[in-house]
Amino acid sequence: MVRPQGTYTFWRWPAAAAGSGSLEWDLTVLRDPGPTTYFWAHSWRFQRGDAGYFGLQAHDRRDDGSDGKLAVFSVWSAVGCEDNPGCHAGVEGTPFWTCRLAYEWEPGRAYRLRVARIRPDWWRASVTDLATGTATTVGSLRVPAGWGGLDLAAQGSAVWVEFYAANAPGGVAACDLVPHTAVRFGAPAADGGGAAPARHANRLGEGECTNSRVGDDGDGVLHEMGIPTRSA
Repeated sequence: MVRPQGTYTFWRWPAAAAGSGSLEWDLTVLRDPGPTTYFWAHSWRFQRGDAGYFGLQAHDRRDDGSDGKLAVFSVWSAVGCEDNPGCHAGVEGTPFWTCRLAYEWEPGRAYRLRVARIRPDWWRASVTDLATGTATTVGSLRVPAGWGGLDLAAQGSAVWVEFYAANAPGGVAACDLVPHTAVRFGAPAADGGGAAPARHANRLGEGECTNSRVGDDGDGVLHEMGIPTRSA
């Protein structure tokens, strides 16, 4: 079995982003990989707390039992949820809470993803279709008291692409069987645009398949995985 190289962009933030109360970024799936398990996400840490991530998924089992496209918001060590009856607790290394919402995103369409503190210890994730202006709440998660805001200035944040079918039993037999996808992440902003990253770095992760790439694209970054090889 083989694994594609993951793609990452690490955003470094100025001191003004310390303890931020919101984080937002644009995401456009440029190439739909079809019914397979891709996740395009942004992750961060909380001050005096644990990690969280939010993004769109290509295809997976939804909480209502159906299969299809989703928006997923998760925080490790969270203690409760609201705004989505499908939110639930789980364990993946450590306990977490996650909100998984059926969301029929369309390729080539830009979406704005946002995580924001709505009151003490509560954080809400939402997706806005920038073509229509329609905002959809994915769910709200409660974190332990005393965590503070987003720890962007000290620890930064990262956008990444994961083809997690490669980690499942059976995996992927050959690199040319990794579905091709491309996604554009816009440069993020914190506190409603009050803070922007000072710099960023693009990286490829470990993996046997070398048909991944990541690079700058205007004021954002382009991540691609499963690029067809000449012999494919």
